[in-house]
Amino acid sequence: MIELPNSPYSQYKHSLDLLHAGHLLPGFRLYENRYHPEVKQAIMASHDKHLPAPAWKGERLLGKTIVVQMEQGYGDILQMARFLPMLKAWGAKEVYIFQHFSLHYLMGQMECIDHISNDFTDPVLLSADYWIGSMSLPYFAMHAPAHVRQLFPVNLNKIVGSEGYLDAKPSDIERKIGVNWMASKGSLHYAKSIPVQEMRRLLGSDAYSLNYEGDDIFTPLPEGWKNDWYQTAQHMKAMRGVICPDTGTAHLAGALGVKCIMLLPDDPYVCWRWKHGRWYDSVVAIKPNEWDKIPELLRRM
Repeated sequence: MIELPNSPYSQYKHSLDLLHAGHLLPGFRLYENRYHPEVKQAIMASHDKHLPAPAWKGERLLGKTIVVQMEQGYGDILQMARFLPMLKAWGAKEVYIFQHFSLHYLMGQMECIDHISNDFTDPVLLSADYWIGSMSLPYFAMHAPAHVRQLFPVNLNKIVGSEGYLDAKPSDIERKIGVNWMASKGSLHYAKSIPVQEMRRLLGSDAYSLNYEGDDIFTPLPEGWKNDWYQTAQHMKAMRGVICPDTGTAHLAGALGVKCIMLLPDDPYVCWRWKHGRWYDSVVAIKPNEWDKIPELLRRM
């Protein structure tokens, strides 16, 4: 396709360049182009608005209801969940969430949420005054009135919720390291995933498998966790820590405040999330040439 300098697609691509460079405010502003049909076609992404309420553009929310469509992958959803209380600080009467059912019990603990559903024909969701995609929340946090910005900072020095904002009652499993070696399925799946042979070399076999598609030599967790993120959170809270690539496992550990060693891919494939700002205090991101530090980090866990 022909890429025009100011087309929605070029603006979308520029948003990613800005985020990689640490320019969060203009980066998230231009990221709003992701819903444009031209962008969806170019990147073959499923950015779709499923609900009829008008998109929220920063209007006063006093006495209004707003539905948040939790979008993209599980890691993105967990990362942006930290901003949901912001909508109540902005004055929203009620906050509704549209998301995958496997997240319901985990997200249901957030007191700011008044209704959760995975049915886009749900009459409660259809009644909302406004709609917003969850990946838009950091932009509005940075563009908010002063009292909201103070409560929900998003800058290179401090990002709200970095200390953790979700919780779970630890399960009764033995206290071991949890390990995942496969990144989310997508264009960078193979670039971000870690060879399981390398995980065996680093850890031996005395660790729990957090890998969705198989346990290899590692200890399997009790049945049920693969379809319920809250059960996963319970097991994770009982672990000494987690080691994994850039995937939803790392975001869940960070949101829970669980210690996590995240193995970054080669530099060209590192996501903007890990380049600037501190999204999670408990996550230590390690480059491939720093893997010699892992035994000492594991010992500290």
